Amino acid sequence: MRLLLSSVLLALLAASSVAAQEPADLAEARQVLLTKALADSQKVTEQYLLALAARETALAAAGDYEQAKQFQQRRQQLATIYEGAESTNAVPLSLVGTRMMGSVQASGESLGNFRSSGSGVEWSLFRLTPGKYRFEFEANMADAPVAFASAKLQPQDKAVFEFGEVTGLTSAANNRASIEITKSTDETTFVKVQSAEMTFTRSPTTLRLVAANGYPANIIRLRGLKLVPVTETAPLAPVEPVDAKATLEAIRSTLASELAMAQKAVVEAYRNDLERVDAKDKNEVKAEMNRLERLAEKKNEKPRFSPPRSLADTAGNLDGFDEVIEATLAEGPPETGDRFKVQHEGRELKVRLLWVVCAPVKSEDKILNTMAARFRIDTEDALAVGRAAQEFTAGYLRGKKLRLVARPMREGADELEALVFLPDVGLFQNVLLDQGLAALYVPINKKTSVGENTLLESLFAREQAAKTRVPPSGAWALSHDNNSKK
Repeated sequence: MRLLLSSVLLALLAASSVAAQEPADLAEARQVLLTKALADSQKVTEQYLLALAARETALAAAGDYEQAKQFQQRRQQLATIYEGAESTNAVPLSLVGTRMMGSVQASGESLGNFRSSGSGVEWSLFRLTPGKYRFEFEANMADAPVAFASAKLQPQDKAVFEFGEVTGLTSAANNRASIEITKSTDETTFVKVQSAEMTFTRSPTTLRLVAANGYPANIIRLRGLKLVPVTETAPLAPVEPVDAKATLEAIRSTLASELAMAQKAVVEAYRNDLERVDAKDKNEVKAEMNRLERLAEKKNEKPRFSPPRSLADTAGNLDGFDEVIEATLAEGPPETGDRFKVQHEGRELKVRLLWVVCAPVKSEDKILNTMAARFRIDTEDALAVGRAAQEFTAGYLRGKKLRLVARPMREGADELEALVFLPDVGLFQNVLLDQGLAALYVPINKKTSVGENTLLESLFAREQAAKTRVPPSGAWALSHDNNSKK
């Protein structure tokens, strides 16, 4: 389409450049041809202009200002060529079948004889598309050939007309415009007149054009009356280029500084609390103080640390538990969702999550039927839930620093039974229960401390919440109990 338009426009420009050298009759015939060519190609050009404007806006938003400027220049060139040409979307205001008021008279498509104030014409438009428009027409204003004796009836140098929607609404200011025309150089020269923008929101609507005053000593003729839609083009938004890398680094630096300040205040408060602990917890306090010192030494790392340990997740109230700090998940997939290996100070440790159990991933596992019964699901669904838990654990723990609070390994055992904590998250057992990927395993006939009881109560509440929420989480959504209620 661009090639076709370019060819047509080049031909028009070339013809215009030689028109001044030709005889008057030939120049007039050429002008008729040019006008017809413009009219035939204008519809396609207007669509092309809209496409150029859209592309220009998109390039500007993406920051490609050089390309956007080229599209803008091309659009302006085309708009200049068609400047003054009638829009193909214009709504012609025909004088046939309209309502004439006062002294005004219509002759063909020309309107005249505005002798009295309020003389004018009304149009009833039944299919006007709501939007913004300008009222355009061609006008000629000359002196009447008969002299008037009265000083009040002398020819005027300008005439004022009112145009707009006929309505009683007080908010109709946007639907009306005042238009002024001036005296023409002769009786044959018509000049183009254009109103300000008006917004029409109703269809059908009635429009009225009237003379603000009477002009009996002038001959005023109006022709080519029409409404021209206003095409809104989004302007280029001046956006300064942004150095994304520098901005991101500045944000990171500010955040690190603020987190370091917040961490310092929390650590100091926690240290003061530890110093007030009873003498019976002296060993645990010493271990925790050592952990705080190691944390303070990491000046070049992100200021992240394991969350302060409350009664529900503290090692201080879990008598006989050991702590492993800054372990990481070992390479390879976990054995199950609740069994996996971790790396710590060059050692590889096998871990089993304490107090929760996940379904197995192999059909020959003896615990499969037990877990299917626990969740009240089929064994096939239990296997699927087990594999989902395995994948979840791998994705959730990979690359994170882990803190293990573990029971001392029994003689002959090869795995740690541990509570696993993550920075900024807390207890991983909580996460698995929330997702419905694990079930609570409560020790039977085993003496537990106050801290253990508190933690078990918290885990039980999370499992109940996963079961009863709507819809239930994970395996509980597949439970026969839930399906039988549907």
